Amino acid sequence: MRMIVSGMRAWLDDRIGRRPLFAVALVAMTGVIALEGGLWVLAAVILSAGLFGGWSGTWRRGLGWLLCAAIAAGVLVWRQERRQNFERLMSNAGGANLSVRLMEDGDGGERFWWAKARVLEGPHEGAKVLWQGRGEMHVAGSMLKAAGNFQALPEPRNPGEFDRAKWLRNQDVAAVFQASGMLDEASTPWHAAWGARIRHSFREGVTAGLDEDSREAMVIRAVVMGETPRDADTLVAAFRESGTLHVFSVSGLHVAMVGSIGWFVLGRLGITRRRAVLILLPLIFGYSWITGNSAPALRSAWMAAVFLGAFTFRRKPDLLNALGAVLLVGLMWDGRMLYQAGVQLSYGVVAAIAVGTSWFARSLRWLSAPELYLPLDQMSRPRRWFLSLRQATAQSLAVSTAAAIGSAPLTLFHFGMATPVSLLAGLVLVPLVFVLLCISLLAMAISPIAEPVARGLNQVNALVARASIESAEFFAAIPGGHLELRKTMRPGLLVYGLERGAGSACFYGGSGEAVLLDCGDRNGFRHTVMPSLRQLGMRPNAVVLTHPDGHHLGGGAAVWEAFPIREAVMPVKLSRSSSYRSWMANPAKMNMRLAREVGSMDLPDGARLEVVHAPDPLAQNARADDRVALYRLHWRGWKILFTSDAGTSTENQVLEAGADVSADVIVAGCHRNDLSLGDAFLHAVAPRAIVFSNPAFPPEEHRSDETVGYWKSRGIEVIDQCVVGGVTITVDDIGDLRLAGFLRDEPIVLKRR
Repeated sequence: MRMIVSGMRAWLDDRIGRRPLFAVALVAMTGVIALEGGLWVLAAVILSAGLFGGWSGTWRRGLGWLLCAAIAAGVLVWRQERRQNFERLMSNAGGANLSVRLMEDGDGGERFWWAKARVLEGPHEGAKVLWQGRGEMHVAGSMLKAAGNFQALPEPRNPGEFDRAKWLRNQDVAAVFQASGMLDEASTPWHAAWGARIRHSFREGVTAGLDEDSREAMVIRAVVMGETPRDADTLVAAFRESGTLHVFSVSGLHVAMVGSIGWFVLGRLGITRRRAVLILLPLIFGYSWITGNSAPALRSAWMAAVFLGAFTFRRKPDLLNALGAVLLVGLMWDGRMLYQAGVQLSYGVVAAIAVGTSWFARSLRWLSAPELYLPLDQMSRPRRWFLSLRQATAQSLAVSTAAAIGSAPLTLFHFGMATPVSLLAGLVLVPLVFVLLCISLLAMAISPIAEPVARGLNQVNALVARASIESAEFFAAIPGGHLELRKTMRPGLLVYGLERGAGSACFYGGSGEAVLLDCGDRNGFRHTVMPSLRQLGMRPNAVVLTHPDGHHLGGGAAVWEAFPIREAVMPVKLSRSSSYRSWMANPAKMNMRLAREVGSMDLPDGARLEVVHAPDPLAQNARADDRVALYRLHWRGWKILFTSDAGTSTENQVLEAGADVSADVIVAGCHRNDLSLGDAFLHAVAPRAIVFSNPAFPPEEHRSDETVGYWKSRGIEVIDQCVVGGVTITVDDIGDLRLAGFLRDEPIVLKRR
């Protein structure tokens, strides 16, 4: 027994001694994770780490492990307490005058822009905030001073919605600061302005001569700059479903490619390894900087620095040791990084490649082995070329397999998707991306002296980008190539709680089939409705629209690019809304019908949607809220009436026509210029519950306390989405209707009569 224990200690000592930095990084990571269990668990883990380190090696190793685990956990506790204190102070402060330095370039849309910023003075000095401003966007390093208000971090309000507040907290952000007016002119240090100009010129240069909005230009900017393509969900979906979306983020793959390009060029120039490293490191960090210094790029650059630095000190480079060094420093600086999906995937994939590549390479020896009885020097040139191709293919396949298997559990956990086709897609896409990156860097290098030649190279690069797109689309279309982990959900209706008077709901069956009833506004669809549906495993194939209002149309093309929409029910034929006209243009060739022609349509789970009222399809000069189609859902013996933003005039038309509008539940918006849900209409419907949107802005769509109180006085259950967020309506096992607010603990239950 003693010999077995002694042998085990010797084996552990040898393994840890080969990769000491990776081992101590794992110890620090264990200390950070142990914090979740409380101080007693943390103390036990730290002590165990020290004892195990001492037992497997020397007392110095044990002491070092104990200190690393304690420091990583201690720094994390200090940072969390500091951020929470700032969050409490800012939530009580309300308005303030704030001076900040932007930590990243501004990004945003039509109404406002945002960027993370560090507070420079005052009681909140040192805090990090998410700055929201209007007007001119500023770059990283700019100093701003403005009056404004602190707002709480944006918590999720709907099922499946991305938890942005948690994401911001993991990046040390304490609050949102909404700047209402600048108190001084923004000042940008010369080096920050100079750097921004260089980055902007680089971005413009890689697609010079191409259509700015073309798919090829989007792919080039995504691959070279890490810029996420906007308004191109179909394009992004092809790369996501082929398991190659990582090529759109400047990360370890890109840094390795830039390093390989530099290594090849320097080798051809006869520069020794040690000197080449001194040139490569500035090149790698320069590429990270010019593409925006994203966290994945910086992590990869530092990992490359540690890995290549071994050549400088005449040591054998080790990928796991390089990974361990960067991970250890990161955990000692801020352990919250460990809870970011990108960090887990980045380090997890590198570890899988380091551990698994050699295993898979051994199983692929049959592909890479030279011919037994034919020496290399006697091979013909075609045979040598074919051997090199087989060896490169085997190596790529080994790396791809290790990366795919290593990332699969994390991809399933975070995104609910598995992409086995990525094993093959990577063999095609990675070489194409390498060529694309080579051409882009070459074009930028010669652009100052031969701009026409650089533009010509960009045209060639567009062909490479097109080949990448078509390859991604091909692999994404392979049956079984990507699998979505769909959640088993009870069929129901999800009424989204959106901002600024936008409206959307989704009726879904139990196995992913779904129908959208309105789509929210462009921003609400992209950032709430679409991610939520994907997270919940729903893929709507039909859309029913209530009226031609931009707050209900989802931006048009964004909807059918995101989901396989095959059928659409439209309230009217003509409208002045550009988003509605994009629907009527029907570029997706879906089956499109007017509401007054439909009568009713079948929905999943045996439900039926009835058209109660359809507006005049040609009266395009009327206000959108006066052209609302009313629908009634018949489902398992319950009736739910959708009135959207209909006002008194529409309600009177329905009543005068003698239509049956009786329902158990009303799902309502609010007419901006008219009353909604009048007495006569409520009497005809006789609802037992009302689910209504109640945005603070615009104020015309905010219900008064008197109105809500009046509804309650009639014995109606009132569900205010301003308070409860999204509402999920389901039928339970005994047939009762349950209305559950996302932010409310207890659902409202309507008993079957």
